[in-house]
Amino acid sequence: MAEPPAAMRQIMVVEDHVQLRTVLELSLATLGYRVTAFASGTEALAALEAGATPDVVLTDIRMPGSPDGLQLADWLRTNRPATPVLLQTGYTNVPTRGFAMIRKPYTPEELGAALAALVGGAA
Repeated sequence: MAEPPAAMRQIMVVEDHVQLRTVLELSLATLGYRVTAFASGTEALAALEAGATPDVVLTDIRMPGSPDGLQLADWLRTNRPATPVLLQTGYTNVPTRGFAMIRKPYTPEELGAALAALVGGAA
C-alpha cells in the first residue's frame, strides 16, 4: 500500500523554543503536513496518552522537564512502535538510541527530505 501524501499526514512537533516551534509549524504546513505543536515533552505525552495518533513525531532532544525528547521517543518505541520519530538537536555527541536524527540548523528542504526518508514517499 502506498504511503499517503504529506497533506494527509499528521505530525506532532515537540519544541520548547517558541520561535523555532513557530518556524517549524510554518515550514511543515508549507510541506503539506497537518501540524500539532507542543512546548514540552510533558504536553506531548499527555496528548499521546489521551489518544493523539500522529503519523510522525518530530521532537527536540534536550528540553527542560521530563520527559525530554529522547525519553518521549523511548515511550513511543514502547507504546506506539509503529510511530516514526525524528529527533532534532543542535548539540553534538548526543545519544540517539537508534532513532533518526536531524541536526540544527537545517533548511526546510533538509527537513522535508528527512521526513520523507522516515515515513516514505515525497514530503
